[in-house]
Amino acid sequence: MRAIKLSITAFGPYLEKQTLDFEQLGDESIFLITGPTGAGKTTVFDAICYALYGKASGLDRDQDSLRSHFAGIDEPTEVEFRFAL
Repeated sequence: MRAIKLSITAFGPYLEKQTLDFEQLGDESIFLITGPTGAGKTTVFDAICYALYGKASGLDRDQDSLRSHFAGIDEPTEVEFRFAL
């Protein structure tokens, strides 16, 4: 599987739409997601797993905690993941 684009809205700590464009990595077959504690690395993996399987990447987080607590009642939580096989 090759990740193409991940977009999240009202997911995890992010209220506004955030988009990761993996195509900017070019033809690299392996890459590292890195950053300091709290940078959002786990949120990226949770969003991908949620898009594919409907649940978070780890057993210690449930689906109810994935919705941003900044989101109002009328704001939908959305995860869109495009990938190629």
